[in-house]
Amino acid sequence: MDLVITHPFLIYRDGVSRVILEIAKKYDPVIYVVRYSKETTFSGFKEFDIRILPKSKLEKPFLFLRNDARRYYAAISGIRYLLAKIPDSYDVINAHGTPAEWIRNKNERVVWYCYSPNREAFDLYSYRMSMLPFHKKILNWFLIQCYKIPEYAIVPKIERIIAVSEVSKERISKYLGRDDAIVVNPGVDIERFHNESYEKYFFYPSRIVPEKRFEFAIEAFKIFHKNFSYFKLIIAGSLQEEEKSRVYIQKLMELAKGYPIEFKINIAEEELLKLYSNSYAVLFSAINEDFGLVPLEAMACEKPIIAVNEGGPRYTIINGKTGFLVNSPKEMAEKMITLAKDFSMVEKIGKEGRKLVKEKYTWKNFLSSLGKIFKEVAKV
Repeated sequence: MDLVITHPFLIYRDGVSRVILEIAKKYDPVIYVVRYSKETTFSGFKEFDIRILPKSKLEKPFLFLRNDARRYYAAISGIRYLLAKIPDSYDVINAHGTPAEWIRNKNERVVWYCYSPNREAFDLYSYRMSMLPFHKKILNWFLIQCYKIPEYAIVPKIERIIAVSEVSKERISKYLGRDDAIVVNPGVDIERFHNESYEKYFFYPSRIVPEKRFEFAIEAFKIFHKNFSYFKLIIAGSLQEEEKSRVYIQKLMELAKGYPIEFKINIAEEELLKLYSNSYAVLFSAINEDFGLVPLEAMACEKPIIAVNEGGPRYTIINGKTGFLVNSPKEMAEKMITLAKDFSMVEKIGKEGRKLVKEKYTWKNFLSSLGKIFKEVAKV
């Protein structure tokens, strides 16, 4: 099958990039992006045909956003996908992220793997607006309205939508009016993850962005630390090169001051895997996460996962068996204390977690489900 993949940014070692890489290994696609950094994303992408979409004169009105990297690249990504015409030799276009689905404007046979409708425009709109000064609120409102016009026009034309989770499926129905999305969960490469030891640290790996809500985990650790001062918390993840990200990491470091909390930024994949495999347990406190690969990766390493009781973790964690779901930093701290006091529970939960991942969350299952949908949409 001749597959084309579209995704705005291959610049991180994140869950979306991992999903795309696994699909690429099977189909050897052409991948159309707006930004690509082989140094900061997974090294496996070097094996594939990755093409940068050409610039357009229509991007010039958005040059005033250059100091706001996230909004600037979101705007020019939208323009490039709206204008892109892919040579008609392909069978299926598989869009990832948003606004990559806008490739449907001038191209047919699109399967959109939707992690979530644009959270800035929909479920996180009020949260993000609350963080902005008044003049930026006006700009943000205007940009969101500009985004919604093509989004509402194009999404109904997309041949098939696949949701990363039940949470994503609910959002697609609520915000985009498509009730026909099919849920296909990503997998985990069980052979990449293993349990090496249980050192005295809790681990929270994720991109360093506000929606991952590291403050929650830090507050929980501070409570926990009163009873178990010999444990550490290690936070690891990629950090974007923009002012907002620098401000956020400084805020987290201030919150962590005086406690054994370490930050490991933009580390290599090998170091990330080592931190997973030697951790005592894993924390996850993202705001209403679409799906969340972190809980699955923790379980694959035979580590208990303590996550917030919202979003994707509600569907992937069996509370009390493969991890714990909590509703506050205090509850998270209580579960950390429970695990610190009972190592046999740590081992038991860890083994149950790995068993669950092996049975339910494999790339083989994921690619099989995806392949059936690709065949249904592909040209005859």
